[in-house]
Order: sequence, then C-alpha cells, then structure tokens
Amino acid sequence: MARLLHIDASPRGARSRSNMVADRLIAGLAGHDIERLALFDADLPAFDGAAIEGRYALIEGRPVDEAARADWAAIGRMVDHFLSFDGWLLTVPMWNFGIPYRLKHYIDLITQPGLAFRVVDGQGEGLAAGRRAILVTSGALDIRPGGPMAAYDFQLAYLRTWLGFIGVTDVDAIHVRPTYGDEASVAAAMDRAYAEVDALLSGLSLPARV
Repeated sequence: MARLLHIDASPRGARSRSNMVADRLIAGLAGHDIERLALFDADLPAFDGAAIEGRYALIEGRPVDEAARADWAAIGRMVDHFLSFDGWLLTVPMWNFGIPYRLKHYIDLITQPGLAFRVVDGQGEGLAAGRRAILVTSGALDIRPGGPMAAYDFQLAYLRTWLGFIGVTDVDAIHVRPTYGDEASVAAAMDRAYAEVDALLSGLSLPARV
C-alpha cells in the first residue's frame, strides 16, 4: 500500500472541478493511504523578509533569533511531512495563467536548499526522487498541448519544472478544461477528464517505498 499526499490547491471544496475529478481518481485508489492537505485551510508560516534573512543566517551559521528559528523548525517539519509520502496528487485550478497563491506559498516554503533539494557540485539535486506525482489541473482556458491556447500554459509547465527540480520526473497530468462556458462544453470537458482518470487507473502502479 502506497501513501499519497493529496495537495488540494482549490478554495472551492466540493464545487471545485479539479476536486471532482480527483475524487474519481481517489475512489479508484481505495487500496492506498491518501492524506489530504487543503492549502487554503492550512497554517502556513510567513515567508517574508525576516524568514528569508533567518534562513540565510541558519545556512551560514550566524546567530538567529528564537522566532526565526521556530519558524524554520516548523518549515522543516513541513518538508519532512511532504517527503514522507510515496507520491503526491495535486489538484490545481489555473489562476491568471498560473497557480493559486497558496500553492506558490507552500512551494516556496518547502523548496529550500538542504530541505527539498541539496546542491552538489554547483547543481541542484532533488530529494524527492524515485516517486510519482499526479496533477489534476483545471481552468477556463483550453490550454491542452497542441491547442491554439497552449502558449498560455504557465500552470502545468511550472508544476512539471518544480517537480523535476526536486527530483520527481514520473508525472501524470489530467486536464479539466475548459471549466467555463456553455453547459455542453463544460460537461464534455468533465467527461474527457473522467476518461483520462479511468485510463490512468487501468495501468497505474504505485509501489510503496521500503
């Protein structure tokens, strides 16, 4: 049995199109242990100037005040939690051609040297290697590869780049788009996404790490 972390980046709950599709996927993964992290409900530490300066000080071995040390200890626990899973399911709506700010906040917190990656001979080495991610991305624009609006994709392209940087190269993507328009178009988009889920489940292997 694999352990998966469902990172839910939509604030819309059950009304989220990406979550509707993810629910079908999760139902097909009933034999696995899936934990949900709702980012809009999560208590994410601030990532501001003080946090950044505290991180530099910790890396360089300089004195750090207790508040900054506590914040980075909490962030370290977040990274440990993230890396404790065998794989990840992300449900991500498109916001202004990219991703919701809460997901960007989470990514900024955990993608730190010595946490989700390390630097070896001047190159980044991801610490999440050997695992799998499944992306369920939704949006009003039909930016599926090969389409006339594919150049507007700063959502899936960003997520693939980030995952690759932390070592995750086995990535499946399910498109839910367009999610805005006439009822028939949206229904067709949902049917295509459900079909993608069923096709993925038919050949999906999620081994647990030993």
